[in-house]
Amino acid sequence: MKRLVVTGPRQAEFEKVEVPECPVDGVLVQASTTAISTGTEMRVFRAIPVDEAGQFLHERIPFELPTENGYSMVGVVTAKGPQVEAVDVGDRVFVPARHRQTAAMELARVTPLPDAIPDHEAVFLSILEVAHKAIRQGDPQAGANVVIVGQGVVGLSLLAYSVVFGWRTAVVDLDPTRLEIARQMGAGLAASPNDADMAGQVTEYFGGEGADIAFEAGSNWAAIRTAMELTRTDGRVVIVSRHTQKPDFNPVGHPFLGKRLSLVTSYAYPPDGSRWDYRTSVDLTIDLLASHRLQIEPMITHQFDWQQIPEVYRRLDQGDHSIVGAVFNWRDEPESMHGTI
Repeated sequence: MKRLVVTGPRQAEFEKVEVPECPVDGVLVQASTTAISTGTEMRVFRAIPVDEAGQFLHERIPFELPTENGYSMVGVVTAKGPQVEAVDVGDRVFVPARHRQTAAMELARVTPLPDAIPDHEAVFLSILEVAHKAIRQGDPQAGANVVIVGQGVVGLSLLAYSVVFGWRTAVVDLDPTRLEIARQMGAGLAASPNDADMAGQVTEYFGGEGADIAFEAGSNWAAIRTAMELTRTDGRVVIVSRHTQKPDFNPVGHPFLGKRLSLVTSYAYPPDGSRWDYRTSVDLTIDLLASHRLQIEPMITHQFDWQQIPEVYRRLDQGDHSIVGAVFNWRDEPESMHGTI
């Protein structure tokens, strides 16, 4: 079987390996579709560690290359261990697996999929859950004013939840294509930092007030500053993106200290058994997708064949902003690049 590996900075290729053994408490899944998490996967493609000392590739994973990449797969169960009863061979499932033809996964991280959710939406489940965890961390109240800075796949996922839960939501991004996608997904206001009076637009949209909650999904300090500027006094800013650069402004200087802002970070789930642990959180997202209340179709802009993942990485690395949500077909023989779904 084939799997994608990042072998060095800006170098990715497929290598042939043995099919993994089926765990006794898990399953083997043959890939149908995978998706790119553009922020995390591009950081790994560029071989950028998460810490200044360069020791960690992810939060608790040592920095070692070559490494696999990705965490989003829809596929079919081809084998199950003797301790597994909840799923059967032939079931369609989501697993947080790498870009590879066959993945081994423990049962606790296997999510059976209802027929109502197509592969190209279900494959974004982990990315949606990044946004869902941030929503829980921010805890907007009924009637809240919400601003989302950054409209990549995580920012657009935040928008999708905001629409479902009924918050008045403004979004900010530099790219006109992403702003148009946000409008299609229900943003009440979509503005660019390059607009002459972007802050005034947002304040006017919120009835003369700043946002109650700002979500920063831009992965740069300019986005954090914008989020802090657009948040009202005593508001909250939730940092969703991973940041590997140093700030170029004083986040506790004027005027931010006087606003009494709460800055919180969002990462991982609370312990199993918590109200919104992994299972309960994922189950809600599955229900919202299956009932067509969580609308993400506009953010899925491209479909490719799996052999093209390294080329798509290169396009993203070179600044191709036309690619937002990208899914990869693992079923068929290679074809030319597909267009928009």
